[in-house]
Amino acid sequence: MRKKVLLIGGNSFVGQSIVSGLGDNYQIISTAGHHASESGYQLLVEEPNKLVEILAHENPEIVISSVRGNYQAQMCFHKTLADWLAGEKKRLLYISTANVFDGNLSKPWTEHDLPIPESDYGSFKRDCETMLGKILENQLIIFRLAAVWSADCPRVQRLKRHSCNKEPYHTYPNYRINVTYARQIGNYAKYVLDNDLHGIFHVGTTDTIHCVSFEKMICEALKIELPQFVAETEGEEVFFAIFPSRKEIPDDLQMTVSDVLSTLK
Repeated sequence: MRKKVLLIGGNSFVGQSIVSGLGDNYQIISTAGHHASESGYQLLVEEPNKLVEILAHENPEIVISSVRGNYQAQMCFHKTLADWLAGEKKRLLYISTANVFDGNLSKPWTEHDLPIPESDYGSFKRDCETMLGKILENQLIIFRLAAVWSADCPRVQRLKRHSCNKEPYHTYPNYRINVTYARQIGNYAKYVLDNDLHGIFHVGTTDTIHCVSFEKMICEALKIELPQFVAETEGEEVFFAIFPSRKEIPDDLQMTVSDVLSTLK
């Protein structure tokens, strides 16, 4: 019998990547923020009471949160979610970000490193991870994502728009980055859920590349005329990268930057 998944933020780009990865192996009920999902509910982060009603009605075995919105509202929303799940034979997969390390760009970071955020976004995600971990312990799965790419992702649409309109495209030539391929998120989710794993997972390539070099290679792969690249930062080389190091993840789910570019072509 298929396990029931409540996917919060199912219409988001990441949410759709998870749906495609889980496929028919799980029964997926989705929520969307500003309009009703085809297979679920409309749910805003400002509506924790409605969240509880949906949870009680659907009684999912797994909840996946890819929701966005006001940070304070998100914290209250996820606290309500964690309290409902706590102590049950249920799991939460929380989508987080590489920005939990944006306070120190001296090297790539792994799942074993403590977050060092500087931005408001990174600090919020770190605080939400910590709160969820204290309540749920081994019921919690955290996916930290590097910048997510696919052939039709918002980042590619932005490159196309700036190219077409001859607008300056701001980039970070001194940043070495790793990236996440959208389909990889869904594949990770299926493997982790199928094998009842828990804890933190970094979903991204196992190597790095200079940010502007990758963007130029994306344009070449997708036959996009190069926009006018403008350096947002200069100076010594820094890293905005999170490396996967969990031994439970098999080699066939790992990707390099070259793999991502080849797949996009």
